[in-house]
This record gives sequence, structure tokens and C-alpha cells, in this order.
Amino acid sequence: MKKMFLALFLIATVSQAQYRLRYDKLFMEAGFGMAVPLSLVSPSGENGPLSLVHVQGGLRYMFNENVGVMGSAGFDQYNQGIKKSDQIVASLELCYNLGNLIEISRNSGGQFGLLVHSGVGAGVMSSQYFNRDKIGALMIGARPYIFINEKVSFFADLTYKSTLSQKLYYNGDLVGKDLTGSNLGITFGFMVALGQNRFHADSAY
Repeated sequence: MKKMFLALFLIATVSQAQYRLRYDKLFMEAGFGMAVPLSLVSPSGENGPLSLVHVQGGLRYMFNENVGVMGSAGFDQYNQGIKKSDQIVASLELCYNLGNLIEISRNSGGQFGLLVHSGVGAGVMSSQYFNRDKIGALMIGARPYIFINEKVSFFADLTYKSTLSQKLYYNGDLVGKDLTGSNLGITFGFMVALGQNRFHADSAY
């Protein structure tokens, strides 16, 4: 009898563990917002341009509940009167579910979470003075989010981005040499878990 109870207990434990492992790991996301240059604003440094057109989209894959990788592409248009520059950057970042570590998700009853992310990117800038300025980028950011339902979350993302070998001011004027630019962007958007499971990686704490 004891052996039978032990066998049933082991079966139930394994089944529960397998059930908990069945959660969606792939997410699609999209958002819009704005960005503010922190350097290389313009030759005079005054009347700083803003990126009033900022859109981005991407995919995120979580290896487990805590660690994942995120690929995304973003477009910014910086305006200063009649002057402007466009920036397109594709990036690959590691992300970590900090909300699990500090138990935001657990303490909020699974309503809130917090991702942090950091990585590298590559892209181009253009203006009427230079139509193909190749740039690299380093970025780091934080993304608090709130669950809307079992599949969809709303997020607000704050990201600092440093661009390397930038030959353009953000207002579009030509710098004439390689410098390092920087900007701070905020994005509002939605993340959708792709798959048929009841849970997903952000909620499987």
C-alpha cells in the first residue's frame, strides 16, 4: 500500500512539473513613443530636436521564466524646424525578468512585471546632407508592464541608446567626423504571447 501511494505521489509530482513547463516562450511586441537627444543635438546645441515619430516592433524569446533574448527594429525622425534626420536601428538584446527576482509579479498577484534589457544594434541615419550614415549602437533599458489578460500585456519602456561613429547631428546637419551620440527614448506598446498554452513565460513565476 505504501508503495502504491508513493508511486501515485511521484506521478502527480511529475505531471504537475510537466504542466508548469508548458508555457508560451515567444512574444510579439509593438509600440510607439518619442526620443530626446542628449548629445550632438545641433551645431549650436540649442533648440534641441525631438523624435516625434518613434515606432518599433520585434520578437522576444524567453529561454525560461527569467532570461531571454529580444530582437527589434525601430525608426525615429528627429525634427528641428525645417531640419530633420531619420534613424533606423535593428538590435539584439538580452533581457532579464527582474520582476521575478524582486517578486513584483508574486506580490501583485500576477498583475505587474518588470523586464530589464541590454544589447547592441546597427543601423543608418540620413538627412538632406548625408543619406547613409552607418552607425552602431549600445543600449540599456527597463520595461515595467501590466497584464491585460492571459496573453496580452501593456508596457512602458525607457531606453538609453548610445550611437557610435555618428556623422550627423540629430537635426540633420553634418558633423564631419565620427562622434558618439546619445538619446533617451520612451515607448508605449503591447506584448502578445504567441502559442496555445494557458501560461506564458512572464506569468509562469
